[in-house]
Amino acid sequence: MEAYQILVVVLLATACVDLIVGVSNDAVNFLNSAIGSKAGSFRTILIVASLGVLVGSTFSSGMMEVARNGLFNPSFFTFEKVMIIFMAVMLTDIVLLDVYNSLGLPTSTTVSLVFEILGAASATGILLSLDRAAGLPNMDEVINMSSAITIISGIFLSVLLSFVFGSTIQHVLRIIFSFDLDKSLKKYGAIFSGVAISTIIYFLLIKGAKGSVLLTDGQVKWIIANTQNILIGSVVFFSILVQVLMWWIKIHPLKMVVLLGTFSLAMAFAANDLVNFIGVPVAGLLSFQAWQASGLAANEMTMDILKQQIVTPYYLLLISGFIMIVTLWTNAKSRKVTETEVSLGRQDEGEELFKANFISRAIVGSGVKIGNLIESVVPTNISTFMSQRFAQLTTKYRSDRETPSFDLLRASVNLLVSSMLIAYGTSKKLPLSTTFVTFMVAMGTSFADMAWGRESAVYRVAGVVNVITSWLITAVVAFISSALMALIIYQSGFIGFFALAAIALFFLIRSHVVFNRKQAEEKVLKQTFADEELDVHQMIEESKSSTVKNLKSVRKITQHCLKALMKGDRETLLKSKEEVEKLKTQNEKLHSKIIKYVRRVKKGHLAAGRLYILVFDLIQDLYQSANLISDVSTNHIINHHSVPKGDFQKVLDEVEKELSLYIDKVTDSIQHMNFKEGKELEDHRVKLNGLIQKSLDHQIQKIQQDELGNRMGLLQIRLLLETKDILAGVHEIRMLYSEFAAQP
Repeated sequence: MEAYQILVVVLLATACVDLIVGVSNDAVNFLNSAIGSKAGSFRTILIVASLGVLVGSTFSSGMMEVARNGLFNPSFFTFEKVMIIFMAVMLTDIVLLDVYNSLGLPTSTTVSLVFEILGAASATGILLSLDRAAGLPNMDEVINMSSAITIISGIFLSVLLSFVFGSTIQHVLRIIFSFDLDKSLKKYGAIFSGVAISTIIYFLLIKGAKGSVLLTDGQVKWIIANTQNILIGSVVFFSILVQVLMWWIKIHPLKMVVLLGTFSLAMAFAANDLVNFIGVPVAGLLSFQAWQASGLAANEMTMDILKQQIVTPYYLLLISGFIMIVTLWTNAKSRKVTETEVSLGRQDEGEELFKANFISRAIVGSGVKIGNLIESVVPTNISTFMSQRFAQLTTKYRSDRETPSFDLLRASVNLLVSSMLIAYGTSKKLPLSTTFVTFMVAMGTSFADMAWGRESAVYRVAGVVNVITSWLITAVVAFISSALMALIIYQSGFIGFFALAAIALFFLIRSHVVFNRKQAEEKVLKQTFADEELDVHQMIEESKSSTVKNLKSVRKITQHCLKALMKGDRETLLKSKEEVEKLKTQNEKLHSKIIKYVRRVKKGHLAAGRLYILVFDLIQDLYQSANLISDVSTNHIINHHSVPKGDFQKVLDEVEKELSLYIDKVTDSIQHMNFKEGKELEDHRVKLNGLIQKSLDHQIQKIQQDELGNRMGLLQIRLLLETKDILAGVHEIRMLYSEFAAQP
């Protein structure tokens, strides 16, 4: 008894952890539209979403059946085996979701839950049947196949439907409203807002009423019986109310719709997805209570009790709602996932999070050809009309931080269509993937708004392909991982479970440490590219700081690589290679923001912009040389070739010391913008360059005289050439700053 009590406590603890990692992933579903359109301050958006989550959590009681009996047949299992299924599912879920959160990819908690239950139940059912000497079981006895197929097909069908509904509705509304919302909202804003608010009320209140623990059966029946009157009355009432508010206090009608839509989608999310986080632990608690009351042994009691209609205690739902709210306000990983979706749906071009691939190129290429074909057959007057309706306005914002990623009309459609589809699925007790629905609706509306222009389409499509691929991988990984967890627990019992729990805890802690480190690095990067306009002094200060940091990094990498090569130190070389790759990634991010950075410099300061671009280009050359030194040194040592010896080792040691000293002197002069010691530095450079050139000539002579093998010759020549290039690059950077400082 005590052992199972501990397991139930652990299950409930994993429910809390799962709520945290799950909401971190799913916050994107109801936050991205309001955040992307700047419908309100981040604080206001979180308050509205928090209220929606709290109310929605009370509507989710009916969905808990999915975890209890919607996917597997509890009658086939005893209490002991059902607990194995539940434990395997929860351990797999928290680790899997946290991995996706750390990567910033919005995955589906619903898909995770469904395939984890299927994997754990299948593995446990097969093992149990073999223990009973019954051979391999008929899987229809283990898995509720018809229900599983219905749920899975509903989940993946929602991907197509969400994109189609989102793109179609957005296209029609954009034709009506155009991008000139200030003008069109005066005509249609109140009516659209009234219809939108009424639609939200219909799908959330009327369709979701059956699952709420706060409404009595009588109240639910009255709402259903008066649906038509409620809808008509709400359209009229809210249309008039919004129009009065527009006249009286100049309220923006779409901001009302977006904030209410955020509330509704957060509510729909909580009602639909709470089962993903606490459904399994609640089923475990109910199973334990039933077994405790039965007086039977754990391996004797079958779990028919889970087939019965059971109302989840409302206090558990409210506690879960509060945990989700706290997570929304405190967890940084939810911001990371939100950035991915907002970036893919952004109306303007800019930094892209994903690289183009052959699939995205093929899709975009086909789309361009089809678009050209359609344009050739559409009458000119229709084409002109459509171009006018989709012509974007150029609105100047003071900073990028104030610039919305898309307008309020698209945000409204995102929220309306998503909440409608999710609320409808919830009313049918189908656990639709809120991630699939909201993501594909957002992609559909951005596609309809022509946000995927020729400059960005190939990257946006690549992002969508990557995210959808990650969803499919989620299903496979969830099934296999959960089945493996169940197998280990089945064979090893409590010891195996607690060992796996400890491993899962370790991965969670490690994940958070790594994530926080990456966030700190990104924070520094964002500070470099803040939104405020720069004067020349600020620009030079930032440029100096960045240049000094990069020069020190190049010196450090080169120094470590050359010293490690001479010692044959494999580990140091591998670490240096990792450092080079990390710096390369950071600089690739910087590369995409060069234009943005130069744009921040006040107009007329051509020299400052030129300095930054030229220095940045030289820094890239330095990193390329450092990368080549790292590559050739690492490959030479890991392939067990002999290290350089004799005169070359002495020369290389002297070159490394003199190059490091030269770089230190240059960084110091740049940092203080003091170039009085220019002659001394030039003499140092000439001396070092002469040393490298002399050694290079010596190596060529040795090669011609057959005194140096191919591999050693190639290594030594490459090292000298790259150090020579680094020396030249550092010199050019010094000269650029010196010339800039000499300007009046």
